[in-house]
Amino acid sequence: MSAFELFRKLPPNVVPEMLDPEFWLVRVPDPDAILQTPDTIANFNRCVHSTLEIPDFRDLPTVLSADSILQQINIYQRPTRTRYGAAGQELDDAYFAALLENANPSLMGDIPLLYGLATERTHLRTFPTSEVATSVPLDFAIDRFQETAVDVGWPIAILTASRDGQWFFCLTPLYWGWLRQEHVAIAPREAVIEYVESQPFVVTVANRGLVAIRNENGVTPQMGTRLPLIEETTTIYRVRVPVRNPDGTLALVEGTIDRSAGQFRVGYQPLTLRNVFYNAFSLLGESYAWGCSRLGVFGRDCSRFVKDAYAPTGVVWPRNANEQATAGAKQVVFSANISEMERKQLLIEQATPGALLELDGHVMMYIGHVGGEPYVIHDTNRRPWACILVSDLSAGAGTESGSLLQQLNVAVVVGVENGKA
Repeated sequence: MSAFELFRKLPPNVVPEMLDPEFWLVRVPDPDAILQTPDTIANFNRCVHSTLEIPDFRDLPTVLSADSILQQINIYQRPTRTRYGAAGQELDDAYFAALLENANPSLMGDIPLLYGLATERTHLRTFPTSEVATSVPLDFAIDRFQETAVDVGWPIAILTASRDGQWFFCLTPLYWGWLRQEHVAIAPREAVIEYVESQPFVVTVANRGLVAIRNENGVTPQMGTRLPLIEETTTIYRVRVPVRNPDGTLALVEGTIDRSAGQFRVGYQPLTLRNVFYNAFSLLGESYAWGCSRLGVFGRDCSRFVKDAYAPTGVVWPRNANEQATAGAKQVVFSANISEMERKQLLIEQATPGALLELDGHVMMYIGHVGGEPYVIHDTNRRPWACILVSDLSAGAGTESGSLLQQLNVAVVVGVENGKA
């Protein structure tokens, strides 16, 4: 659904003025207050890694045992529920036996890790396959083999290749999974570190930005992706972009960005509520996409939406909703036995705008209240919208699960507290 279509078919209790971030920011005492400094953001990001027990690629040993690698690969097992393929057929025992065999190469002894950079936005998969796997026949909106998306320039630590040699099992930022080999350019570990730590840099502040590359098609980094800056003029940014040589190794080429498009800025944004809200509201109307992909088409899901809205500020939220709920140090917990009125009061009094609201399988961003009714911006798969929208928390009222408000588990409040270890 486009933003125009969303405007024409607003959710209940939402008026057009609510689609403007300024509608909410004028209700905040100081929307330009710095919520975290660069130092506390860096500390928060380190705490996310330790909380999730997922290392930064720089902290991995350069050599791992075969047993350690296979143990990591096997975090992904055959689903316990039936899965269906692209033609609606049931994926049977023979299918999964072949899939798991390809995902378990013959390894012995100690294995040196390889490193690289992603050369385009690509898909991180549960298993080494691009085939669709759905819970319901032909429900292509949710591919259960899709874990997340990795963007151009993201660092990759490669543990091993699939048996057919077409996939790498990798550690990507805060996520393990399988990447297509042709979407990764191999480089020495030191070169990858130098690229991701390069100063100065530009960061994408639009949904997607356009980077032209001579003799290439160019790349479209998504919100929050950073690229090393070579030169800044009055009209352009010149940046370094990773490409893959024919032998699979890394080459860095020059990319050109039109500054007037306003899709990039030099350095991270200050972490203020104004910046986060403008990032979030710029994505209104974008279609929901489980794992950031619907049959390969660009998109976001609920947790990636929240993650990306904060990413241009340098904050690295976890990838999944339940993990985001554990990352912040300051939390407001909602017990199951309190009334809706008590939930509203607790939310309004203790959760500040910008807080992440988590319920089982879903996360939203709290944006404020009108007349005692809390509102959120979120990426929902709920029909007929199935997109990023503004809503109150009444959706689902009268159903067996209850309203969004009734299902609410925790609010993670964003502020300097999140920077503490």
